[in-house]
Amino acid sequence: MSRDLKDAFGGRAPVGKHPAAATIEDVITFQLHILVAIGERAGQHWSERMFDLSLNEWRLLALVKARGPCRASDLADLLLMDKSQTSRVIKSLQKKDLIQNMADPTDGRAVVLKTSQKGNALYKDVFAEVMNSNERILAALSVEEVEAFEKTLKKLIGHSQDLLEVRLGRKIVR
Repeated sequence: MSRDLKDAFGGRAPVGKHPAAATIEDVITFQLHILVAIGERAGQHWSERMFDLSLNEWRLLALVKARGPCRASDLADLLLMDKSQTSRVIKSLQKKDLIQNMADPTDGRAVVLKTSQKGNALYKDVFAEVMNSNERILAALSVEEVEAFEKTLKKLIGHSQDLLEVRLGRKIVR
């Protein structure tokens, strides 16, 4: 083991499942961050250029379409965004007439969000581009590798959400 690696762990070898890591670039969560950052950079470019949507606007629109009608607080949890940032994105989507408020059918005092006709049409076009983009990214993997990656990713996300709930001391919407 290198001296740097021993120093990083207080002179002890790391214990656990993580492969040996000499620098941050070897850490799995950092590698996932890089993959996500690449996708964010590329996605921001085409979503704004082709559809006049930021990535956050697209993600929120897509979640309202998938889960609507839904509350803004649930969307904030799902996107891991703070409530003020979520509120700004919602206002932007409402100004573009892509989502709209309605009374919550389970609690008349509350408001939920749903997609508008314009939002539904735009969602269909953007989702097609998202799937094309993901096909290009996944082209480097076999079908079996994609299935294994998806299964592993879902397992890691679920476990990480459990850990986050413990840290926050509350349930988060999944």
